Parts: sequence; structure tokens; C-alpha cells
Amino acid sequence: MSDVIFPLEVTVLDRLLQLNEIDLCTVSIRELGILVNELEAHFGVEYVRMEFGIPGLPAERIGPEEEIRVLKDQQKLPSTYPQFDGVPRLKKAAALFVNQFLNIDVFPENCVPTVGSMHGCLISMAIAGRRTKKADTILFLDPGFPVNKLQTKFLDLKTESIDIYDFRGNKLLRKIEDNFSTGRIGGILWSNPNNPTWVCLKEKELEGIGKLATKYDVICIEDVAYFGMDFRSNYSVPGKPPYQPTVARYTDNYFIVISSSKVFSYAGQRIGFTVISPELSKNRYPYLKKYANTDILGHAFIHGGIYPTTAGVPQTTQHGLAAILESVCAGTYNFLEKMHFYKDKSKKAKEIFLSNGFDLVYTDDSGNEIADGFYFTISWKKLTGEQLLHNMLLFGLAGIPLSITGSSREGIRICVSLFNEDQLCELNERVSDLANYLISIE
Repeated sequence: MSDVIFPLEVTVLDRLLQLNEIDLCTVSIRELGILVNELEAHFGVEYVRMEFGIPGLPAERIGPEEEIRVLKDQQKLPSTYPQFDGVPRLKKAAALFVNQFLNIDVFPENCVPTVGSMHGCLISMAIAGRRTKKADTILFLDPGFPVNKLQTKFLDLKTESIDIYDFRGNKLLRKIEDNFSTGRIGGILWSNPNNPTWVCLKEKELEGIGKLATKYDVICIEDVAYFGMDFRSNYSVPGKPPYQPTVARYTDNYFIVISSSKVFSYAGQRIGFTVISPELSKNRYPYLKKYANTDILGHAFIHGGIYPTTAGVPQTTQHGLAAILESVCAGTYNFLEKMHFYKDKSKKAKEIFLSNGFDLVYTDDSGNEIADGFYFTISWKKLTGEQLLHNMLLFGLAGIPLSITGSSREGIRICVSLFNEDQLCELNERVSDLANYLISIE
């Protein structure tokens, strides 16, 4: 890369933005990925890719090998439809995983495979926002995964937002109750650890949210796509504390959305599962009949949600994930051990930005430093996220603006998963050059 001269030609970047009709303030992650591909091709430069939340580690062979074995042993499997509610083996393994790593008891019938956790979030929000006519709003604890906002738009549900930068602890609970008390909130969604800030809700906050959800009959949608990846605690030992924090200990009003994409590096197989509270699944909501032909919530999730969207999840991927979960629960596969790879890269990348004059946007986690993990957030003085991203692209760097995450702050989400350790020196050079450039144009 030594022969590449930064900054790259701004006229080329601006022309590609115009041709692709991209606004960097509202750009989707996929649109940004396409733009960066075009920039790489035009300039012949490899970008340091920090925009995609794609696993940087190979999948453990347990899953793929089991898929191959099942296909060989059950030759009729590809010609048969899956059950809408999932393969019994996976449902059993999922219930055991929830018991061993969340320390809550659910039945296999409460664990429903989905085509990735995004699919689980889509159906969970659809159910939560359509139980009653008035409660048609999803409350987001932001910043959050941008696609969830697109999902509510597609579902024609209303949204409200609370930025956790401004609200933690009792202040957060008071703000949530202000929203719940209107009667308009059908569900509340958050990720823990948080995408993109890596802030983690504390047990007291989850307890308070759970009690408020029960009081106001709001469904908690807990997205744990980064299960156990708050590396300040060791959540990797089955059946032993500490356990992954969850709101499910404090309310019966919950969906827990679990992904295989990051912790098992199984993103390409598009499989996750949603845990439906055993008590909630039995509840009846007459208004649901308008959308699902049933008023029983658990039945509506499967036959009103899974059936008309995907008609189930491919069976081989279910067996692959089941084999992984079985190994994890048996203690023969420590699924979090290799995840420290992300923690180590995050710590090094974060130091590069900070040592070159950038600031962290979200720096505090209820009085503690933010953990190192999959993401962190940066800013540069008074630049908007859009302006900072525009300048980063001129130096072969890509992230996403916080504006698309629901954040009230300006800055960029940095994901450490895709760039390699051997790119750290290149990252340092480019960030240093970018910082000097930004100083020169102030």
C-alpha cells in the first residue's frame, strides 16, 4: 500500500456517491459495502473494512461436519419440509443451552429456530406490536442494530427511542416507565452487549425493566447476538455462575433472540432461535387474530410468523447448530474461548484511534470502562458522523455513521471483526494520516 497516495481523489468518491444515490447520513451497511467495493476497484487499494459485523473467525467444524453427516445418513431429508417449530433435536439442545448459560428453565417447545436472529427479531416485534390495537409501538434502547428500524418500518409499527448515553440506572428506568405508562408500547428491544457501543445493561437495570414490563404488559425483546461476549466476566462454563445477564429472571414477558452468527461464526448458515417465555406463550390476545388467525401468542409466533415468512428453517443447519449446542453444554467445546480474538483486536484498534486524537463517543458503562469486544464508537471534534465517514473513505477506512443506529450522538461505529492483525500497522498509518489531514483543514 506504500504507493497509494492519501487522501484519495474526492471527486471520484463524490461521483460514486451521486451515481449510487447514497447519502452517508442514512446509508445502509450493505450500500456502504457496495460503495467501498467500487472504491477499492477504482483506486486499486484495499480498504481497512470496519463497517460489516461479519465474523472474522472460521466456523467450528462441529456444525458443518454434522450437516454433512446428516445429509449422507438421511437421504430423504432434502425432499421433506421442516416442521415450522423446528427439529426436536435442536429444540431440546436450545432449551438445555438456555438452562446451562442463562440459568432459566424453559421447555423445548419454547425454543423456535429462526432464519438468523434478524428473523427472530422481526417476528418478535410483529407479535409485540400487534397484541392490542393501542400498543403498536416498539421502544428501542439505542443505539442499536440499524436493520431493526427497517423491520418496524416494513411492519408499519411505530417506534420510540431512548439513547443509553443519557440514561442509565434509575434514570433509565424512570424514562422507560414514562414511555410504558402511555399504553402505546407493545415491546421494548435492546441488545446486550450493545451493538454498537458495547455497553452492557446491569442486573439491576434488567430487574427494573422486567418489573416494569410485567406492570404495563410490555414484551421485552432481548437480542443477545453477542452472547457472553462481555469479557469482563467469564460466561463460558456450563451450569456454573456467572450466567449471561437476562431480563427473563425478572418477568414472564420476554422473547430472547439468540444468534449463531458471531459466537459460533455460523453467519452464512442463517440460523438462530428465539426463546418464548413459557407463561407468555400461553397468553391470549384477541387482537392477534387479525394478523395470525389465532389469539394464543405462542401459536401466533409459529403459525402467524414462521409459517408465512419462511415456512421453517433448513433442517441440516438445525442439526449443525444442535451439534454445536450439545458440545457446548457438555463442556467439550468452549465457544467463548476463541472469541477473545475480538477483544484483543478491539483493544489495539481503540488505542490507535485514541492515540491519534480521536475520542470515544460512548465511554462509560455505569461508572465502569466499556469492555473491549466486537464494536466501539469514535468521533472527531465537531465533525458529524457523515463528515467523518466521508473523510475516512478518502483514507481507505470504512465504518458506519452512528446516525443510522438511532444514536443522538455524532460519530462512527468501528467493527474489528474483518480486518486482520497484520493490518494494524496499516490502520495506524492511515488513522495517523487522517488525523493530520483533519487538523490541516480545520
